[in-house]
Amino acid sequence: MTPDSSWSDSSLRDVRPYTLTGGRTSSPHPLDLTTCLLARPSARSLSGLSPESESLLVHCSGTMRSIAEIAGLLQQPAQIVKVLVGDLLDCDALELANPVSSARGIVDTELLEALLEGLQRL
Repeated sequence: MTPDSSWSDSSLRDVRPYTLTGGRTSSPHPLDLTTCLLARPSARSLSGLSPESESLLVHCSGTMRSIAEIAGLLQQPAQIVKVLVGDLLDCDALELANPVSSARGIVDTELLEALLEGLQRL
């Protein structure tokens, strides 16, 4: 890569993941692989974002994306994406479309029954 070339998704995968997060390995936000995110309109006016954060916002603009989907698009480990997402949540550039429930032990039996019925119809 030449010094004048711009960052792209393909060049991000060549950078060691821990350098993208400054050595951080976890986010203070409760995120899992199915957490969906959407870029806020105000995110366009943010300045000083890293190239990888800008790329993440582009992928979440106009459509909801899950952590797993973003990790695939950026070709980065999901844990690294969670840290980047946490940073963007902290500066209100992203919003959670389906926040993770703090009561993970509670099972929605109606949802599971509907899912089972749908699968049986297949």
